[in-house]
Amino acid sequence: MNNYLNVLETVGLFEGIDTAELETMLTCLNAEIKNVSRDGIVLLAGDKPRYVGIVLSGQLHILWEDYAGNRLLVAAITSGELFAEALCCAGVEESPISVTADMNSTVMQLSFSRILHTCPNSCAFHTKVIENMLKVIANRNLNLQTRMEVVCLKTVRAKVRHYLEALAHKQGQNIVIPFNREEMAGFLCVERSALSHELSKMKKDGLIDYRKNEFTILV
Repeated sequence: MNNYLNVLETVGLFEGIDTAELETMLTCLNAEIKNVSRDGIVLLAGDKPRYVGIVLSGQLHILWEDYAGNRLLVAAITSGELFAEALCCAGVEESPISVTADMNSTVMQLSFSRILHTCPNSCAFHTKVIENMLKVIANRNLNLQTRMEVVCLKTVRAKVRHYLEALAHKQGQNIVIPFNREEMAGFLCVERSALSHELSKMKKDGLIDYRKNEFTILV
């Protein structure tokens, strides 16, 4: 656990909790660390979510699959971010999404029941963890709203612009996105060729600059 202390200190679920309390708290929450190989399944659609996950290293993809087997990239979860917390809070019996490793990754699983219900030891941090969980879910809903706004826009340029501007609020003018071109196209619900063409036009028009997954908004 100590190897990932610097990551855990940035996790919103643990905001306001002293570093000295982290080890005790993680034991109370039945924390388990698991290594997942690239393309490995962390949560499979149809399974009952029982754990709140934290990405300690690597990157995970949240995927939704339709009845025809087509997969839609819903989100990328990077180091320090949570996943499956909303599913656990909603009490769903079958997950509507799958969570897979985009690269070799390490995740921490926390028992949701131990988060929600205070333990017999009446640990002082429990109330704070529950409060933080509500904040995490609220922020997740805001992110989903941004995604819906992006998807509903009609042009590729408008989708790209809105997506980058949303990230700029968090990262500043220089932005690093968690996707390659194919993944970015899937996230924006556009064809890859159309995305590449529009990015080139936006760069030529002096609106953005980019190199691989690093972007700068110029205007």
